[in-house]
Amino acid sequence: MKSKIYIIAFTFISILFFYSFSFIKKSALEKVTEHYILRNTNFKNAITQFNQKVKDLPFTKENIKIIRLEYFKLRTSFKKWEYLSEFIDPGFVKEYINGAPLQKIEANSFGPNIIEPKGLQVIDELLFSEDVLQSKESIILALNDMTRVLDDQTLLKIYDRDVFIAARQGLVRLYTLGVTGFDTPGSLNGLVDSKHVIEAMAEDIPNYLTQLKNKTLSDSTNILLQKTLSYLSLHQNFEKFDRLEFLMNYINPLYKNLYEVHIQFGFELPEEIMSKTQPVNYASTNMFDANFLKTIYYNRIPKDFNNNQTVELGRQLFYDPIFSKNNQRSCASCHNPNKGFTDQLPTSVAFGEKGFLKRNAQTLINAIYSEKYFHDLRAKSFEDQTEHVITSAEEFNTTTTEILEKMNTSKTYQNLFNKTFKNSDSSIQFKYIQFALSAYVSSLQGLNSAFDKYVRGESKTISKSVKNGYNLFMGKAACGTCHYAPIFNGTVPPYFKESESEVLGVAKNPYSKKQTLDDDEGRGNSLLKERVEFYKYSFKTPTVRNIEYSYPYMHNGAYKTLEDVMEFYNKGGGKGLKIDVPTQTLGDDKLNLSKSEISDVILFMKSLTDTIKLTGKPNNLPKFENNEILNSRKIGGVY
Repeated sequence: MKSKIYIIAFTFISILFFYSFSFIKKSALEKVTEHYILRNTNFKNAITQFNQKVKDLPFTKENIKIIRLEYFKLRTSFKKWEYLSEFIDPGFVKEYINGAPLQKIEANSFGPNIIEPKGLQVIDELLFSEDVLQSKESIILALNDMTRVLDDQTLLKIYDRDVFIAARQGLVRLYTLGVTGFDTPGSLNGLVDSKHVIEAMAEDIPNYLTQLKNKTLSDSTNILLQKTLSYLSLHQNFEKFDRLEFLMNYINPLYKNLYEVHIQFGFELPEEIMSKTQPVNYASTNMFDANFLKTIYYNRIPKDFNNNQTVELGRQLFYDPIFSKNNQRSCASCHNPNKGFTDQLPTSVAFGEKGFLKRNAQTLINAIYSEKYFHDLRAKSFEDQTEHVITSAEEFNTTTTEILEKMNTSKTYQNLFNKTFKNSDSSIQFKYIQFALSAYVSSLQGLNSAFDKYVRGESKTISKSVKNGYNLFMGKAACGTCHYAPIFNGTVPPYFKESESEVLGVAKNPYSKKQTLDDDEGRGNSLLKERVEFYKYSFKTPTVRNIEYSYPYMHNGAYKTLEDVMEFYNKGGGKGLKIDVPTQTLGDDKLNLSKSEISDVILFMKSLTDTIKLTGKPNNLPKFENNEILNSRKIGGVY
């Protein structure tokens, strides 16, 4: 009898124990993790279903409609999976799931190991191309690669901090690569995609907001998530989508709120969990903050020397022609501060005034925000770039040894370097020259233009033409798919670590009746490792900030006006103009921009002008003892 009672009691206690645990409230992180695992499963299943549909159906005009509908289901599952997965394993997603549909060279290989493009952007381009009926095998191959790597994938652990870092990073990605059409080069499905990204965030973030003590912040963030979702649901016309309104009223406020929620919870910040400095300043609360990106990431100056004193020494050096063999040319010769730090020549004057250089001088304002330098991306840092210029027979025509020998005869310069770098050795070292010049160029930040101030709410008005121009730039005109916001250069968001180059098909003389391709092969004839066919005629994507001062345009300075440049793009680049450009990466379809639309895009680009407080020259140059020749050199050089 007792044993029966014990059994009944034990069973009753077990049931109570089970039900008590089943009613324990799951943490926000547990719920988000469950969502993440489910989305991963859904994504895998969607790939399998789409793959089966592609294999089963013959590629006919009627079947393509069915296949595309299945593809959009796949994109839905991908976009809900993306924001957390991209943060947790960005290399995996870029290489196998959603990399740009372009060939690349493996970064850390000794030779030109070519990486073929893989993933959804490749499929998107194939499935919406004119040759779609012949693309079946290529699509299956891309799907098989994705299936294989996803099957081998191990889901990594998620932490509370990851949810907020990933969400804010996801907003930058959504705005710069999603609503611009970059992510969907064939279907232009970016607005629908963006809605699904926000849906995932709107499922995850509220789990935390219910625990937030600051109810005002919690409520406003919840409302913003729902309003953003609603805005995307109601505005799905790619050409008419108001990207400026979306940025100012939805993306930036949500970006700010998520930071404040993160701070209030006290979760670790990126700088606390990452050993290396990252490009994005996580504390910035607006994508157009002047400090959104950290210059300290892009230059190689030790932290101790990243200061105003180093900048001021760099300014002296920038204007000093002592770097040239004849003491007549300085950095300012080709990068004149009164001309937007360019020389406004098609190509710069060569050393000794013996002809001209091969390429146009790029502006130095905001130039530091780059992974590599020069038109052909041959220099891996600004510090490396200085040595290229100094030793070039056509530029400064000298050596580092000659420069140091001259500079070390000036006690003034020695004192300046010792004071700045606290060097016990009285002699000047070339690495310190590089640090100083890099610090000065890093200080040339023009991120307080009329447009920046408007986006940040520091000014209340901007013209309708500028607003329209921005929306065209980021949408129909497709400028924003290569000149990425907010720097509007080729440094790729949301990580801003990699600089891109493009094959545009630039004409040698755009004003001739029969246009031919400029014979400069650019990146394809630069670094030995990059001398491959797809980099021929490829050039770095520069910033369009301060573009009204950086004329004439393109690497060869052949295009005299912005109207000429816009017409080139409007017609589809070189290919659109019937120039033979086999490796052109720029889309060759006509943009169909009207004259008034082109005018508005140009007005927008001019609204990005900001050279305020960047043009100050030193009052004098350091003196040399008993050397009248060196003491007669002119600030900024002779030519």
